[in-house]
Amino acid sequence: MSGTTESAERKLVWKIDLILMPVLTVAYGLQFYDKAVLGSASVFGIIEDLHLSTKHNGVTSTQRYSTANAAFYYGYIVGVLPIALILQRVPLVKTLSAFIFLWGVICMLTVVVTSYPGLVVQRIFLGIVESSVSPGFLAITALWYTKKEQTARLGIWYSATGIFSMFSGLINYGLGHASGKLATWKYMYLFGGSWTILWSVVVLLVIPTSPNEPGRWFTEEEKVLLKQRLASNMTGKDQTQWKWDQVFESIRDIKLWLFLLCASAIYVCNGGVTAFGARIITSFGYSSLNAILLQIPGGAMTCLTIWISGYFAGRYKNIRTYLLPITCWPMIIGAVMVWKGSWIHRALPLWGYYLVASFGAPYVLILSLAAANVAGGTKKAICSGMIFIGYNVGNIIGGYIVLTPEAHIHYKSTWIAIIVCMCFVSVASLALRYILNAENKRRDGLLTSSTPFPSASKKGDDELSKAEDQEETGNKFAFEDLTDFQQKDFKYVL
Repeated sequence: MSGTTESAERKLVWKIDLILMPVLTVAYGLQFYDKAVLGSASVFGIIEDLHLSTKHNGVTSTQRYSTANAAFYYGYIVGVLPIALILQRVPLVKTLSAFIFLWGVICMLTVVVTSYPGLVVQRIFLGIVESSVSPGFLAITALWYTKKEQTARLGIWYSATGIFSMFSGLINYGLGHASGKLATWKYMYLFGGSWTILWSVVVLLVIPTSPNEPGRWFTEEEKVLLKQRLASNMTGKDQTQWKWDQVFESIRDIKLWLFLLCASAIYVCNGGVTAFGARIITSFGYSSLNAILLQIPGGAMTCLTIWISGYFAGRYKNIRTYLLPITCWPMIIGAVMVWKGSWIHRALPLWGYYLVASFGAPYVLILSLAAANVAGGTKKAICSGMIFIGYNVGNIIGGYIVLTPEAHIHYKSTWIAIIVCMCFVSVASLALRYILNAENKRRDGLLTSSTPFPSASKKGDDELSKAEDQEETGNKFAFEDLTDFQQKDFKYVL
């Protein structure tokens, strides 16, 4: 690639970043806020108002609260795969904008809920509608960015979970002092829902349709370069045709199942920490209002670890499956600190809690591995659906491992579960590396023995570097809807 072309591509990527990243980041942050506001509302009266706790023989149970929290993820599981497949067949940006508008409306309607069953139903519908966002954003990122660029960009918009954890702490602290006709927790839902509705319009007006239809934001020269970049990815263009052969291939592709299991294990951690974070911190001896503020550093930890892992994944080739176990260590260390540390000195368990909040980093690495290593329109949609099903299964499980009666033994079951899950992710990541590396070597052997399949790269580069360098070579299959199995010169990123 010439110096002029490289310079033009850098400018193009910068323009894409300026258009997409702010919009996706804010939208994803609003999704996090609307979903997680229940945790803040739990210390501002929603449990009492909607009868989300019960008392038996003098022991208070928050089983209803756990079920209401999990209801969102039940809805998400029901909706994510059908919606991911719908997004493959309809105008992506317009449909996403409509879903975002609907979730804002449903969020605001929380204020009219008056009972525990009503809240469960409301959160199921919220989960169904919000299940469009992550698969849609993953599809947008895979369309607009090369494999080398994807991890950092996934990290940018996904880090909104940490950014909005910080902002939501400040906002909810302020709303917690609100006085008016409504219960304090209702103002939190009105705030989040109204901003979400507004942002759905921004998504519709700002995000271009696709690199094939970039619209008014790009010059004619940039439009040509956009198509070249899309071809280089070898993951297919924005396909809308349903293919059953790709469905069956997805079922027998072990890496998709590893993605699902890892996502589930990682988000067991999130399911407990997000829904019960404020209540866990109050167990350390802090007031309800201070517990909201003390969640802010946890959001900063989420952002920091995502950005650091994203930087190294983009800076060094084929280290993502090595980074994945490393990003699990802070959660293991944090879990041990809260479980085994003394709560007399409140700073120790609090800092352990902050380390556990680094769960976003391994999840972003899973997303980036999936985006880079799965090709074919239908197969990519199924892969996204499987990952987000795992995400929700983990969140559901996580909501039930925080047992209120275990506060006096430092929530032992919670931290043991998190440690086991992080150890599993570490082992699964290394197994995935072995599988993908073995397949790369097998394909190298086929290509060097004069198979009829054209090679995307015959420059003698190191075999592992080829996987992330191949976007510079182009491929005649780029605009055909072929899977990574069908493209014999497709190289897997490790």
